[in-house]
Amino acid sequence: MTGLNEARPVINTCVAIMQEISHINPRASFGFIGANMQDESDVSTKRFRVYRRFMAIYFTEDSFEHFFHIKKSSYLLICKTEFMNHSDLLSDLDEKFKDLYS
Repeated sequence: MTGLNEARPVINTCVAIMQEISHINPRASFGFIGANMQDESDVSTKRFRVYRRFMAIYFTEDSFEHFFHIKKSSYLLICKTEFMNHSDLLSDLDEKFKDLYS
């Protein structure tokens, strides 16, 4: 974090990097977990809710499919053309996500 307890600059930097990656590789998709803070449940964490808002603003449904799992505070942002061209993509990514974060 920035030491100011202000997450927006960090999140904006991450969004800018994601947009650049998406520009360089139009097939790119993204995923993340909104980690829980100390003494916070892992269901719909504060970080997850904030990140989810940012994703809805900066990555429109024209270009990306948005999938999330509130109980796990996880989010998948899948390139729409890749999603349409590969019927198993969501289940494949979901399995990889589970392997990484379970």
